[in-house]
Amino acid sequence: MEVTEKLARFAVETSYRSFPKPVVHQAKRCFLDLLGVALGGSQQPLGKILVKVAKDFGGKPQATILGHGLKTSVMNAALINGAMAHALDFDDTHIGSIGHPSAPVIPAVLAVAEWKGLSGKSALEAFLLGFEVETRIGMGLGPKHYERGWHNTSTYGRFGAAVAAGKLLGLSLGEMKQAMGLAGTQAAGLRLVFGTMTKPFHPGKSAFDGVLSAILAQRGFTCAPNILEAKKGFVETLGVHSKLEPMVKNLGKTYQVLKDTFKPYAACLLTHPTIDAIIDMRNKYDLRPEDVENIQCDVARFCLDSAGQVEPKTGLAGKFSTYYCAALALAEGVAGEDMFTDRKVLDPKMVALRKKVKARIVPRFKDTEAKVTITTKGGKKYSAFVDRPKGDPRNPPTDRELEDKFRSLAAFVLPQRKIDSLVKTIWRLEKVSNIRELIRLCQ
Repeated sequence: MEVTEKLARFAVETSYRSFPKPVVHQAKRCFLDLLGVALGGSQQPLGKILVKVAKDFGGKPQATILGHGLKTSVMNAALINGAMAHALDFDDTHIGSIGHPSAPVIPAVLAVAEWKGLSGKSALEAFLLGFEVETRIGMGLGPKHYERGWHNTSTYGRFGAAVAAGKLLGLSLGEMKQAMGLAGTQAAGLRLVFGTMTKPFHPGKSAFDGVLSAILAQRGFTCAPNILEAKKGFVETLGVHSKLEPMVKNLGKTYQVLKDTFKPYAACLLTHPTIDAIIDMRNKYDLRPEDVENIQCDVARFCLDSAGQVEPKTGLAGKFSTYYCAALALAEGVAGEDMFTDRKVLDPKMVALRKKVKARIVPRFKDTEAKVTITTKGGKKYSAFVDRPKGDPRNPPTDRELEDKFRSLAAFVLPQRKIDSLVKTIWRLEKVSNIRELIRLCQ
């Protein structure tokens, strides 16, 4: 099956007018969410390190680093914005492909579109095509790819960034296949580094490599044109029980962006069913930490695989601790970015409450499912089961809720007037003649 060519042809031949209105609107929601988390993440230590590197080593002033106003090379801008977009681990998630699809793609789109002075409509078009290709590749790879230790956002993200950048650069079919080949041969990213600055570095590097792949392909750089399906190619080498068919099934008829999840909590997505269940019981039964004897969390297998840190020592590690997230949900009734600090994670009261949390895997549970049982000191038991956590495509946030999330994060770096203008600009992005209008508002 010539999967690489089918996906490349889809990207080259599909235009903005092919997308249904709900798909375009969802793309705007992705831009709103991703720009918010990138601006919020722009002041994180990893962002400051990367900005200093860009200053020290230079690059033509082609594209802007969000929240900083510094102009650097198109590839460096994609790298730094991509890393900042995932710094808070608060960006969107696509369950079917086990990854964060917007973080590698939107930074690549913004960098190339700013460099070339392209329109908002072109940016939306490129984003949707990159998103569709990368998530389909992730779905074909299947869960074993992730289980083996690969970070899907990083491996498949390069394809999304390359396709999106290639669309903006007007690549031909042959060039797009070369760009995908270059993206595939650079694919990397290991889950071992979760909980460090290198996890968010992954989508940044994917954006960098994707843009580089598209530029090289446009200039005649050669690679294997069948990188996905060929023997010793991407799927055979990095996949386990992977399948090519899901990558192209109903291509152009169904859109994976409609299955995207937007996080209401600033933690690993797999902790969200647990957080939802505890907040629900906290509010319904007026439960408080001092009332509780223990908290039993029954979760899906991947939950403890990804978020099983029993004794987190930092705010970042707390995002990957079902135990801390459960304690936080009960103690505060919220799980926003300001709740994941080193001080909060190490607070003696939070540590004591976290130690009351037990978690076990229920093999039949899906990744969106959790059951939590809280036992009080008086012997009462309360239980809640969640299968459609907040943010899930079956329980999506409203536009207003996404705006509120954006505003809370953008406020770390922008004044209110710019935040208001940004929100309005994103909702009318298809009418923006030059993406630089959007970029100017992000400093």
